[in-house]
Amino acid sequence: MPAAFTLYGSFLSAPTYKVGLMLRLCGEAFDYRHVDLAKGQQKTPEFLALNRYGQVPVLVHEKLTLCQSSSILLYLAELTGKFAAGDLEERQRIGEWLFWAADRLEPGLFRSRFFERFAKPDPAVADYMRKAGEMGLGVLDGLLEGKRFLVGERPTIADIALFGVLAHMGEAKFEIANWPQIQAWWERIVALPGFALPYDLLPKFDKDGV
Repeated sequence: MPAAFTLYGSFLSAPTYKVGLMLRLCGEAFDYRHVDLAKGQQKTPEFLALNRYGQVPVLVHEKLTLCQSSSILLYLAELTGKFAAGDLEERQRIGEWLFWAADRLEPGLFRSRFFERFAKPDPAVADYMRKAGEMGLGVLDGLLEGKRFLVGERPTIADIALFGVLAHMGEAKFEIANWPQIQAWWERIVALPGFALPYDLLPKFDKDGV
């Protein structure tokens, strides 16, 4: 019997991992459809019919087809009641973290990882993005001081979203030990029931019932 959710994505994609991790932590099985980014499958008419932006991930749930990982996390939190905001203020704080990460954390980390794994840019460009990544990590490390999780005493989708950004930081040559508050928070996320790292969670091929 097909799962209630079908996730389209790539095992190399941090945004895909965010959604897969949320589903896993919520105890929701999902069918998985691999999108080969290197072959441009995300730009085919078939995929663009699912996601007009030509990006992964896509999550299909019943009659809904959803895109943009943070938006999907908000949907799943509301649908399942897990990792959701407890009140209006928490909802606002979660939103602030999601927008901040997209603006200040993701660019430096994602591009630094891309440069290390897939491309060799102008050294000045690589240095600029590395410094941006270090700046974002420094802000996050400072804001985590004295906190168990980003919003209150329990994990929310803010934690899942930001962990998805940091999950590949080693591939970008950022040493987590340089940011002790992030490292302590990382260990709390890893200890959550159902947790799995990206390459353990996301298949390299189509798979039902992940």
